[in-house]
Amino acid sequence: MVRAVLKALNRGDIDAALAYCADDIVLWAPGPTPDGTELRGKEALRAFLEASEAVWPDSWAAVRTLVADGDEVAVELVATATHGTERVTQPMAAFFTVRDGLIVRQACYFDLAGLFALLRERGLA
Repeated sequence: MVRAVLKALNRGDIDAALAYCADDIVLWAPGPTPDGTELRGKEALRAFLEASEAVWPDSWAAVRTLVADGDEVAVELVATATHGTERVTQPMAAFFTVRDGLIVRQACYFDLAGLFALLRERGLA
C-alpha cells in the first residue's frame, strides 16, 4: 500500500494517493518551528499535496529501503524535484501507520533548513 501511494504521487495522481488514506489521517512534517507541522484530515492533506505539486511539479521519490512490521512501515527515500529551473535532490525518511487497509498516520523527516539554505543560495527562495 505504501509503495502504491508513492507510485501515485510520483505520477502526480493525488486522488489515487488519497484513496489509500483514512479520512482522519494525521501527517507530520518539518515546519518553520522545531515542533514541525501537523496536518489533520484527508482534505488538509489534499491541500498540502496540491500546494506541493504547484511548487514542485515534477517531484519524484525513489525508495531505497522499505521495512514493514505489522501496521508500521518505514521508508528511506531520495526525493528529486525541480524548483524554478534548478534540480534539487534530498534524502528523506517517512514512517507510516496502516489500519484497516488505510494509512492513518505519516511522519516525514528531511532537512528543511538545508533545503531552504540551498534555495536561498540559488536565488529561488
